[in-house]
Amino acid sequence: MAGDDAPRILVVGGGPTGAATAIALRRELPGAHVTLVDKATFPRDKTCGDGLGPGARRVLDGLGLADLLERFHMPMSVAISGPGGVEAVAHGPIVDGRDLAGYVTPRLALDALLLTAARERGAEVREGVAFQDMTPVPGGERVTLSDREATFDLVIGADGAYSGVRRTIGVERPAMRHTHIAMRAYGTVTHPDKPVSDTLRFDFLETLLPVYGWVFPLPDDGANLGVGIPVDHLKRQTAQHGRKLRDFFDMYVEDLGRRGFAVSGLEQVAAHQLPHAAARTPMTARGRSAVLLGDAAATINPLSGEGIFYGMAAGVQLAEHLGALDRAGEAWRGDGLAAALAGFEAAHRRRFGRHYRECYLAQQLMRSRFWAGIATRAVAASDDAMAHVALMLFDEQSAGSRGLVRLAANSLRPLLPGRERAVRAGR
Repeated sequence: MAGDDAPRILVVGGGPTGAATAIALRRELPGAHVTLVDKATFPRDKTCGDGLGPGARRVLDGLGLADLLERFHMPMSVAISGPGGVEAVAHGPIVDGRDLAGYVTPRLALDALLLTAARERGAEVREGVAFQDMTPVPGGERVTLSDREATFDLVIGADGAYSGVRRTIGVERPAMRHTHIAMRAYGTVTHPDKPVSDTLRFDFLETLLPVYGWVFPLPDDGANLGVGIPVDHLKRQTAQHGRKLRDFFDMYVEDLGRRGFAVSGLEQVAAHQLPHAAARTPMTARGRSAVLLGDAAATINPLSGEGIFYGMAAGVQLAEHLGALDRAGEAWRGDGLAAALAGFEAAHRRRFGRHYRECYLAQQLMRSRFWAGIATRAVAASDDAMAHVALMLFDEQSAGSRGLVRLAANSLRPLLPGRERAVRAGR
């Protein structure tokens, strides 16, 4: 595959999903012309929690990019707090024999590094170039960019929650009931008794549910901290009580203070919508040589708000699928492209569908003070349960029937007489 016969592929969006997809395409289809465009020039900030878990780390390792993470902060523990002051802590990075190691990677640095890696692997990276429109033509898509028009065999929309590619091919945005909105800030967070710099923290607090908060540590007592909230809940709170998103963020910071955390120097406060995977947004559209990945396809974890792993994993899966078809001599371009994209989408649903459903169910349960309390006690009572939940938050772990039974049993264990309590009150 070379010369004029080489496929021309456009990736729209230079975040982790787009960059990882371009890198994987260059590996699986080495003769392809892969062009990646982004309207921004890098480095640029992106509103995000900045947490990369074991799933994302595994994808980068598979692409030969594990060394990129070495410059970032790696917390060793995970803490989850729930109603009633219950707190579960996993001291890692190895918990119950499973590697939970993750990193806190400010997007200002991470995205620029991945984009450079895509360029080094042979992708044509064009910064400051915006996607504007595209129309179907025989054998592909005629794309209008801010600086030119060109025809591509395949267009990959990795352009985020407000995707222009998604809008152009007629895929609707997820309903607000399947969308969260998050507010993030950077600041300094310390505690006299707790090792803040060593711990990824999730807080499901009784006074804020279904809002959740996070503190993801950075070097020198720095942290990325924020809150996530279902959009439908925020709308009701605004209509009934006049509360805005910033009010919930401030309430979380105040609650951290009541629990002994000193928060100061808040800056770069920003918000962003998070369309999550329970919406089952289509990744393709009939008659179009296009596919959606990452936030554009609403593949964000409904429980944790994590999206980087799922976007990058889908991009690698797409590239591997197309590469396998190409090496087998099967036509994935032209008339065969629709079947190839449908095959990829089905494979992605098989891989992640159950995980997405269970994370959505868990997220719905965590909206209730009663169930949030039970779940936190269950996680606190067992390293196995804690590892399981951490992998649901940042990987592709599914509970299954046995896992659900174990979690239920663990929730009762601290209440049984004669058993040592594994739940400790948060201070």
